[in-house]
Amino acid sequence: MNTIIIPAYKPSEKILPFVASLTEHFHSILVVNDGSGSEFDSIFSELRQIPEVTILEHEINQGKGQALKTAFSYCLEQNNMDGVITVDADGQHLLVDILKMDAAMQQHPKDLVMGCRQFNDSSIPARSRFGNNISRVVYRVLCGINVSDTQTGLRGLPISFLPACLEAEGSRYEYETNMLIAAVKGHVKFYEVEITTVYEDNNSSSHFHPVLDSIRIYSRLIKYSLVSLLSVLVEFVIFTILVHGPLSILIATYVARGCSCLFNFTLNRKVVFQKEGHLGVQFVKYLALVVLSGTLSGLCVTFLDHFISGVVVLLKMIVDTGLYFMNYYIQKKWVFASKEPKDEV
Repeated sequence: MNTIIIPAYKPSEKILPFVASLTEHFHSILVVNDGSGSEFDSIFSELRQIPEVTILEHEINQGKGQALKTAFSYCLEQNNMDGVITVDADGQHLLVDILKMDAAMQQHPKDLVMGCRQFNDSSIPARSRFGNNISRVVYRVLCGINVSDTQTGLRGLPISFLPACLEAEGSRYEYETNMLIAAVKGHVKFYEVEITTVYEDNNSSSHFHPVLDSIRIYSRLIKYSLVSLLSVLVEFVIFTILVHGPLSILIATYVARGCSCLFNFTLNRKVVFQKEGHLGVQFVKYLALVVLSGTLSGLCVTFLDHFISGVVVLLKMIVDTGLYFMNYYIQKKWVFASKEPKDEV
């Protein structure tokens, strides 16, 4: 049995017939009133009259992520369901698609089922098309999240995945991204279900704030970039000083890289990838990556300097920009990778 979860902040009256239609197929529906205010009391009062509906309350608005966490905690306490299906309250999800999600969860009980929209329709709001296309590429390359719709709110979660969801950071829209990252860390597979794309009034009812919420969503990528930038600044300052001395380009590269690697390793481990334990193993792997990256950087700059002399620092900037993405991928997949779970007998 799957439970429907609907985080609701200032919902319209359209939520009433929508929830009523859900009761014909689901016997457990959680609606989280995320501090909507007294002017919406009548809507939630009517929802309370529906036997299948349970209302969870936030006195003040805490964000969609926190509303989901509140519902997940309640579900774990009840301990009488197989999974949950999260549904937006703004009318974007159709009953037929929710039923498709329910069926897919029965066929894939251990997977994170994603209700994925199709973004090749010109009727979709430009901000939604642009945001999803950017997110899809960035998440696939940098986070290992390979889904066609990273921003969908229609998701089917197995009950076994909810504890990890509660540990994921965030309380607003960035939480849904961190949930996907938690799935990757926990080796939970994704299964996609194609759903109908619905935007009412150009998605005007959405409470998503493009600038602030995008910053929250991309926080991990921003943190990695900032740590990398600071490390690069440390390295380039030292390299610039040493390269004008008696040291060769290759030796100067090694020394500069060594001075910044401890700084970079510590912040990436604690802030970006947030990995605890196995410090020695991780550091040995990281040093191997430093040697590899430093050698490639030094050799490439030395090679290019034979053809374009007098701009060594500029050449190093160009070469290391290319190595930037290689370093992230190797750190994520190897240096700070989670241990693969053993196969269950």
